[in-house]
Amino acid sequence: MKKQKNTELNFLYTDLKYNNLNEEKNKKKEKKDIKNKKSSKKTKRADNKSARNKKNSHSFDNEIVIGVTKIEEDGNKKKEKNNKKRKQKKVHKKNQETRITNERIEKSKRKKHSTIKSVLKWTTLFCALVSASIFFIMSPLFNIKQIEVIGNQKITTEAIISLSKIQMEENIYKNSSSKIKQNIKQEPYIEDVIIKRKLPNKIEINIKERVATYMLEYANSYAYINNQGYILEISENKLDIPIIMGYKTEDENIKPGNRLCNEDLEKLSIALKISESAHANKLEKEITRINIENNNNYTIIMENKKKTVYLGDASKLSDKMRILTKIIEDEEGNEGEVFLNMDLNKQNAFFRKKE
Repeated sequence: MKKQKNTELNFLYTDLKYNNLNEEKNKKKEKKDIKNKKSSKKTKRADNKSARNKKNSHSFDNEIVIGVTKIEEDGNKKKEKNNKKRKQKKVHKKNQETRITNERIEKSKRKKHSTIKSVLKWTTLFCALVSASIFFIMSPLFNIKQIEVIGNQKITTEAIISLSKIQMEENIYKNSSSKIKQNIKQEPYIEDVIIKRKLPNKIEINIKERVATYMLEYANSYAYINNQGYILEISENKLDIPIIMGYKTEDENIKPGNRLCNEDLEKLSIALKISESAHANKLEKEITRINIENNNNYTIIMENKKKTVYLGDASKLSDKMRILTKIIEDEEGNEGEVFLNMDLNKQNAFFRKKE
């Protein structure tokens, strides 16, 4: 019996000891689990922190060697993004330029259309006004009723009207002013013509005539010329003007309306200077002939004074005319020659009486 009880006691003791051991194991396990939980929380916090750091910095998940592959991938992505942005900007800029160009083209088209429309409008209006003006001008109101000629002395009014070829009762605008002038200036005595239309039915013709200042002896007649060397008329009547001697113009060219040859025109200019100097000394009416043959020794003839004067060249004409005036006074009534064709600073002019 004692053995049985001891056995039971041993069993209970063993069972209690076992239970105590299990409890201690469970407590240790619980403590370990708590530590593991705390460690797990810390690990999670660290993982979350690491994830945040990865988010804010480069991710190296796919890297084999730390810091190489992933950085290149991010760089390529950035390049792609930048390229994409550049392309988008270029496309946007191009679209904007295209839009601006299209707007300009459209504006230009509108402006061109408006200009064409305006031109057509004004052209139509202008044509209408011109047509109306032509119709009005061509009416009988503008038929010529009067022709007035002013400024003429040598040529008669009837001759000028005849030259103009203007007809009474014809339209005042039928003949152009230039055509009328051309017709009238066929007369050698006419130097210039001014045509004025005085509406509604009057034409005024203002004439400027040439004046004969010299004559040429030609075929038992006289050819009248003016200061510009124009041949005005050939007549048998001798005028009270000087005769030019020693000219070179060919006889066949001595016709009304023609001019003297160039050599004669140059010498004629000297003859004009001689006449002007003589006029200043009141001798122009005494000169009846001027010989221009020798331009180193121009000669004037005073038939009324019975004197021939050798002037030499055209230098110092004023001095020569003053000396000539004194010699004429001193030799009044004596026929002879006056010599002024020398250097008057070294030699004195003199008169040689005709034997």
